[in-house]
Amino acid sequence: MVEKEERILRQNAHEVKENTEMIQEMKIYNAMRDGINRGKKRSRKRMFSLGMGAIAAVAAVLLLFPFSGLPIEVKDEPSLQTASTEHWDDFKAYREDSVLDPALASALEQNLVKQIRQSAEKKGFRIDVSGAVTDGRKVFVLYSVQNNTDKEVVHADFSLHFGTYQDPYPRKGTSLEILPGDNRLRAGQTVNYIYSTNLLPSRQYSQDAKLGIILTETSDEALFSSSNKYRTSLDVTFKLNPDMLNNQNYAIYPEQTLTVGGQKIIVKQLLYTPLSTYVDLEYDKSNDKQIFEWINPVLIGKSGDHTEKLYYPDLLTSYNSEVYSDNSKATLIFKKSLAGPLDSVALKIAGIAAQDKDRLKIVVDLNKKQIIEAPGSDLVVVEPDPAEHAEAGEILLRRKSTNDPFSSSFSMSLPSSYTDAEGQVHQTVNKKFSSINFGGFSRSKEGTVVDEIRYNFGEAALEYPQPLTIKIERYWNPVMDTQSIELSPSK
Repeated sequence: MVEKEERILRQNAHEVKENTEMIQEMKIYNAMRDGINRGKKRSRKRMFSLGMGAIAAVAAVLLLFPFSGLPIEVKDEPSLQTASTEHWDDFKAYREDSVLDPALASALEQNLVKQIRQSAEKKGFRIDVSGAVTDGRKVFVLYSVQNNTDKEVVHADFSLHFGTYQDPYPRKGTSLEILPGDNRLRAGQTVNYIYSTNLLPSRQYSQDAKLGIILTETSDEALFSSSNKYRTSLDVTFKLNPDMLNNQNYAIYPEQTLTVGGQKIIVKQLLYTPLSTYVDLEYDKSNDKQIFEWINPVLIGKSGDHTEKLYYPDLLTSYNSEVYSDNSKATLIFKKSLAGPLDSVALKIAGIAAQDKDRLKIVVDLNKKQIIEAPGSDLVVVEPDPAEHAEAGEILLRRKSTNDPFSSSFSMSLPSSYTDAEGQVHQTVNKKFSSINFGGFSRSKEGTVVDEIRYNFGEAALEYPQPLTIKIERYWNPVMDTQSIELSPSK
């Protein structure tokens, strides 16, 4: 496994103290963000976690998907489901995990995880679903797989159904994590997993849930084959009420506008659940910039003399989740519940990563290896070294910046399609070595950040009408502007 994949699959954040003043918050926040990109070794691996950029890395590491990029389907006899006879220990293995998701850890601490205790068996494999919990926004399913065969396998796919609804492929925002161990399930071994995904708050879900997994053998023949003879599917059905914690949720609807760097952000809802605190946002359509990230957002709640601060939320967008269909909406997810009702709530931010909407493209003359137009002057084309398996029609886009403490927050992201000078749309080429040999994100001790993306137009693109235009999905451009807003606590 290469270093870049290790960074993606072993992300972790530094723990921080919550009573730090703002300037210290900034320093710790930057260190935490930098640590996420450098990566740290963990006792549990995130085996599969999908934003748009993660799918290529996971496929390269696990070789789980056929090269068509489509979800795997296995059509054979159904698995046999029974009540589980597994030894139950009140989710002990999960409670003892040192890097458990804070929302799931909170659910376990409060004994909110519903016991499922259903299993299914087929072809020597057994899946035991031990428990599940949801606050209507996020769902966790805890399960184990036992391998009673003489074959080594890995997960090839997984999904969760609510009635006829299935989390849509490619399951952006869905993750599958392993408790201590690696991603391969060896003969005679039993491994614990945590499946999680985001739910659409506007959707009415059935209580009839079904967890489905597909296992594939790990021989070279099996991994590169499109045949289902190497794969086994198992399904477990159970009841899970998406509204199971509704009577413990507390919501307020501020409908107030926070203006950062001239960009208007409407705070639509604050939702406190036993698992997390959600801040639903809407970006004003008149904004001239596209917002990609929040810089150091802090939620501050006060009740009498007591002040509580929540830090380092995830940002849920259309880029990393199927919850939103466009980039006009987002949700900050603080992985801790802010106790309500409160006397006051404030949302504070140090800035945003945003770029002018009309500058979100890169125009390249492939034959001249020259950038004609880009969001910034710090982006250059570097011709890949043939020794690194570069293909004809492939370039390396490099962006180098210094003295930007926030630039490690995310890497530039580009789509898999581009247009030629006559407006014809083409797809990039995914060759065997195209995602694993060079390119990546790094920061030197001196603070210099290098962000590189390998982009393969394909050999045929050398004959296309030049220049070629790539739309930009995400681009780091910090707009520093510390702002805060008091949010009305009334329902």
